[in-house]
Amino acid sequence: MLRMIERLVFIFVVLRTLRSLKKLGLKAVGKLVVNALMAPAKSIPGVSGLIDVGVQEEVAKIEKSLLGEGDERARTQLPETGVPTKELLAEVKALAEEPTGFDTGKAWGGIYHDTRAEVSELPAIQAAVFAQFNSTNSLYPGVFPAVRKFEAEIIAMAVHILHGDPVGAVGLLTSGGTESVLIAIHGYREQARQQGIEEPEIICSHTAHGALDKACHYFGLNLVKLEADPVNQQLKPQAVQAAITPRTIAVYASAPTFPHGVVDPIQELGLLCKSHELGLHVDNCLGGFWLPFMQKAGRGRKFEWDFKVEGVTSISMDIHKYGFASKGASVVAFRTAALRRLTYCPVRDGTQLYITPTMQGSRSGAVMACAWATMLHMGDQGYTEAAIELDKLHQKVQAAIVERGPTLRLVCPTDLATVPIASDEVDIYALASLMEHKGWNLFTGCKPKCMSLCIGERHKEVLDTLIKDLDECLATLLGDPSIKPSGDAAVYGAADAYPDEIIEDVMKSYVDIKLSVKHKAAPEPAAGGPALDPLDTAFEKRWLDTEKAAGKLGSLGKASQ
Repeated sequence: MLRMIERLVFIFVVLRTLRSLKKLGLKAVGKLVVNALMAPAKSIPGVSGLIDVGVQEEVAKIEKSLLGEGDERARTQLPETGVPTKELLAEVKALAEEPTGFDTGKAWGGIYHDTRAEVSELPAIQAAVFAQFNSTNSLYPGVFPAVRKFEAEIIAMAVHILHGDPVGAVGLLTSGGTESVLIAIHGYREQARQQGIEEPEIICSHTAHGALDKACHYFGLNLVKLEADPVNQQLKPQAVQAAITPRTIAVYASAPTFPHGVVDPIQELGLLCKSHELGLHVDNCLGGFWLPFMQKAGRGRKFEWDFKVEGVTSISMDIHKYGFASKGASVVAFRTAALRRLTYCPVRDGTQLYITPTMQGSRSGAVMACAWATMLHMGDQGYTEAAIELDKLHQKVQAAIVERGPTLRLVCPTDLATVPIASDEVDIYALASLMEHKGWNLFTGCKPKCMSLCIGERHKEVLDTLIKDLDECLATLLGDPSIKPSGDAAVYGAADAYPDEIIEDVMKSYVDIKLSVKHKAAPEPAAGGPALDPLDTAFEKRWLDTEKAAGKLGSLGKASQ
């Protein structure tokens, strides 16, 4: 009897393994095995050291990229006396003018509108409005009524764009897409608690934005990630149907996905979610203003994705992306006021009454004023014209990639914003590295491996240069296929091969380094001169002048001047 049970268990394990091999592929299954062995392996003498060495090698590359040799003027404490205004503004100006590639249009940097004052009036408007409302706080609407007006009207205009008026939709103004997603997921968790679901689940595709992972991590929901359709990289309604359980509280879809610029089949998902009485959140953070105004102009595929779809219960929409507002403005909209109210957290403990609309407490009215002024400045016509021009750019880049086939190809047909580029003939991460060396800010992704361009207004000025540089880099790589990826692209390349624990360690180290201050080694003082602080040359001069005026410097001090 025992032998029979052992054989049945063996057969079961073999069948599960074969099923995993068929579904995921040999490489993916191998990675799962390595991940499972990582924890016990780290306890083996010598193995832990090898793992740490591998991590430190990647971390050293990141530190070199972000911090270089260090900063001669790095500061880790307040100056003894305040820096004079003229001197401080001069330093700020010098820092702002450091070459980064952003001024050329190559380094995109997540800024979607044209920042050149000679081309657009928007930068000057935003600067002026920000200055007017810099010293305001939305926590005190009675003291700053204009800020309350800005916040309420931004939400109302966004809800109108999303066709939420007929259904009584409402919203919240947040600091960005991540906070919008966090608040929406928090609302679904509270809804799950009302329904008695103790371990609620959210269903999404692997193409969903990482903000969803963060939301589920923070609020204790289980995230069920499904493989995207390999042809069009969309979340598959049939797969969602199969994944629904009694613990499922909502489905998360994208309009569009950030990696590939693809809009999920929202209409089909809406019908599915409505039939199961589930929430459906549409992540429209990236496409927020491009998608609705492109469709209004009669361009792109014809489909519905917003509150026109009955099953859609919440939508996140960034104003600081293609809405062209200054960073720090997004709206999360809810089909019903009841769902929005679930996200509130009133505090009444006997000593205080405290409630704020979002996760934040005090918020500057300056960012709100900028978003409000930007929306009014652009208007319906301005956003429609911008969407048309952006769509033309998007189509032109896609056509250029298709023309370079079969060496390059599109990962899938895309709807807006992003152009994902893949190759079956060259290492796409190596190609991304070569483009990075030419100053281009292209991001890379995996599953499938790709190099993507997110279109911005500035690209219309440099598109021909982009295509020329792409051809040159492609020719270089075809001439020498041994070229290896470097920089950010190398990390994505490694992510497909290294165990998750190592990659996560490297990612955490990236944040640690990004928040670090690194002093550049001080130069040796001139022979016979005093050892002066190299971190603040202006302070050195003031110190010398003060000491000289006080008669405290002898010939040594005079010589050093």
